Amino acid sequence: MERIKWSQPVLTISLLVSNHLDSVQKCMDSLLPILNQVPSELIVVDTVGAEKSDGSLQVATEYADLVVSYEWNNDFAAARNAGLKKGRGKWFLFLDDDEWFDDVSELVAFFNNEKEYSKYGSLSYIRRNYHNLEGTNYSKNIETRCVRLTENTEFKSPIHEYLSPIYVPTKATNVFMHHFGYVGKSLDGKLERNESIMREGLESNPYDMHLWAQLVAGMGKNTKKQRDTVFETAQEGLNNFFAKDNKNPMNKNDAFTLMCYMIQARLRNERWQDVLHIKEEYAGEFKLNQYQRCVLDQLIFVNLLSMEDFPQAANYLEDYMLNIRWLSTHQSEFVNQSSFYFRELVSVEMGIKMIMKIFIKAMVEKNYRTVIHFARYVPWKYDFNSTARLLGTILEALFLENDSKGLQQLHDVLLNNDGQLPDIFGRDIVILKQKDVTEAKKLAAFVAKLNSDDDFVLLQRLLIARNQGEFDVLLRTIKKRNITCALPNEELFVELVTRGIDPAFTIDRISQEDWYGASLAIVHKMSSKKGEIPEFARSIESAWPKSQRRESLLQQLYHEFVFSEEILPENIEEQLPFYARSVVNCAQYLYHKELLSGEPSNLLPAETRFGIFLARALEEQQEGNYSLYFANLRWGLNCYQDSKIIVDHLVKKYQGLEIKQKQIAAEMQRLGNQVKTQILDMIRQGKTEGVLSMINQLKELLPEDRDVDRLHELYERLL
Repeated sequence: MERIKWSQPVLTISLLVSNHLDSVQKCMDSLLPILNQVPSELIVVDTVGAEKSDGSLQVATEYADLVVSYEWNNDFAAARNAGLKKGRGKWFLFLDDDEWFDDVSELVAFFNNEKEYSKYGSLSYIRRNYHNLEGTNYSKNIETRCVRLTENTEFKSPIHEYLSPIYVPTKATNVFMHHFGYVGKSLDGKLERNESIMREGLESNPYDMHLWAQLVAGMGKNTKKQRDTVFETAQEGLNNFFAKDNKNPMNKNDAFTLMCYMIQARLRNERWQDVLHIKEEYAGEFKLNQYQRCVLDQLIFVNLLSMEDFPQAANYLEDYMLNIRWLSTHQSEFVNQSSFYFRELVSVEMGIKMIMKIFIKAMVEKNYRTVIHFARYVPWKYDFNSTARLLGTILEALFLENDSKGLQQLHDVLLNNDGQLPDIFGRDIVILKQKDVTEAKKLAAFVAKLNSDDDFVLLQRLLIARNQGEFDVLLRTIKKRNITCALPNEELFVELVTRGIDPAFTIDRISQEDWYGASLAIVHKMSSKKGEIPEFARSIESAWPKSQRRESLLQQLYHEFVFSEEILPENIEEQLPFYARSVVNCAQYLYHKELLSGEPSNLLPAETRFGIFLARALEEQQEGNYSLYFANLRWGLNCYQDSKIIVDHLVKKYQGLEIKQKQIAAEMQRLGNQVKTQILDMIRQGKTEGVLSMINQLKELLPEDRDVDRLHELYERLL
């Protein structure tokens, strides 16, 4: 392997090699751009020895400037320091052979810009710790594992070692590292080893808060008994911190961590009052930074929610959002304050989850002002995909409070550079309308009052137009601005069709994908009022000339109707010809006619084949060919099992008619036999008056009965 050797390195990279042959090559490949493009050196610290190496040492050695042998003695800090002492760079970065960077271009640019790297004392990147081999489940940590190298720089703590001092400010990068080291491996032995090392360290120095915090962090927390042990151990460590014998209490951050583990243990064991007592007893002893306030706020927030003390929980949420907002806008400070502990509790995403919990409770209690109050803390611009799920609740609260000013403020925050609202705004309004149809017009009017040029807002004004003249003016504006019925404007299609206006101009310009989304929304809207679907479908057919998109929508609408369990079977039967026609018409636009003729091709969708057979069955029924009628129904059912209820109904209905006809025929035969007996008696008695009339009526009643013909012959002989 060829790589550049630098005489005056800016960056020293120290790699701990400990038999990870499956990942060491990825590690080397990820470092190679730095080694070749940045004045740098690679120091490999061998912790296993050539004799016991699985081959990873040989791979790393090919890239190394220096290999340092270290006889492993369960002291990670000492092993790291063995490499650090040999470093010649201005900066120092360390990693292991089961880690590798994804893209180091940002690091290359940073270390090639002396003016830039001279501003900072440390650098952070993101470390992904994977929990499965597919790489889909992982946690993210911000790691400050790159610092200015000075004579005071060293690693501390034999377990979960850390660099000290870490100088500020910190350059926060978007570089991220992959770490699969724990996937598929049992950590029991490693945890036992770590605990043994830490307890040994605490015997010699019971005031080492870093070891106490690491010890508690590594303990099991799944059972009540384990959590009680966590509490007792954390309390022991914290008591040592505050002990009079501790003349020089250090690592206050780790002591704070112990307090938080005590709170967490009691919280998970549902000892709510104990949580508050711990907080009151210890929290005032620490001068908390923003990160720590977020950790404590989140824990107490959850505790107060569990106690159903929502007003107090809201206070802690407010403090949390103020601090997380500050941290998210001061990224370097965020990195500096971040801890290995409770990182999952400090993020904008966590703040959003906390707000959602308050929203749910507030909406249940109809406390809409609380929702509106916390809406101002939602960081819309930070991650709209995460915050968007709050929007519907906020819009509903604003509407129910009739807070037009609040809606305008929200509108102004969400507006993009083109003067348009995000689609989710309109979608949430449409959902709210469907939630309470009686309020739909009021909600449209509420939105229409916005001072806005947004397309969706314009559509709401159209929907509440007071007269035809106002409607026509707004419609011309919509046409001029080329507003389509793509989501969230599907209401435009419904309004036009209902008014008998051809909607083609709102449809023809949108993609098939957009039309698919709009058509699904239209069908969903009508699904809440299925009984109106036939009339709505007729309006579509009347206003909109035949096209593939029209037939596709009609098929979806009729499907929603005829396959509904809410509609009476006789009403479904009335619409089956329209459903079958829409399926066939749609298929004729999409498929070659050879696939549709004869036996429909198996390449066609199952519902399409069923629709074709149903159309044929209904034609045969009209002609009275019931054998072919049933045959086509059976063939259709074989194609599409979802049609079983419909087919069973049609078959049972015919069987019922057949039975009824047989019953009528039997009754007619019985009556006819009585009349035949009466006519025969009259003939025998030589009576002729009225006999011919009775025979003719009997022929109409029993046209296939040969006995009637014989009676007629006897009557003629009598004459």
